[in-house]
Amino acid sequence: MRLTLLTLSLLAGLTILTACGGAMAPTPTPVSNGPKISLTTNPDPPKSGDVELVVMVNDPNGEPIPDADVFIFADHTEMKGMSMNGRATAQGGGRYTTTASFAHSGKWKVTVQVKKAPLGLVEEFHLELQ
Repeated sequence: MRLTLLTLSLLAGLTILTACGGAMAPTPTPVSNGPKISLTTNPDPPKSGDVELVVMVNDPNGEPIPDADVFIFADHTEMKGMSMNGRATAQGGGRYTTTASFAHSGKWKVTVQVKKAPLGLVEEFHLELQ
């Protein structure tokens, strides 16, 4: 009986050690160097009222992506129901702009969606309006 209990204890200990120590931490996979979306504002920093949102869309080599459909969605993260959306206008050179009327200061999440076959990109940005 005592030998059986000792054997079971050793087997349980080996099982736990194997489960806990056998695997190495995964190596992070580098993110692909895909197209890039950036967002700037005018004025910078943004303030309540009319703010020009400027979106730059570039390919992996940094070259501008022209003639894309760019949509902007803005949501106030602290007040439900405060949202707006619209289409940005192409300015040339991968630059797209729209003017948003931010009625309230605070934290806003701005989602930029870019569509140009075969691309479908989405990027989120966070703005703090004064």
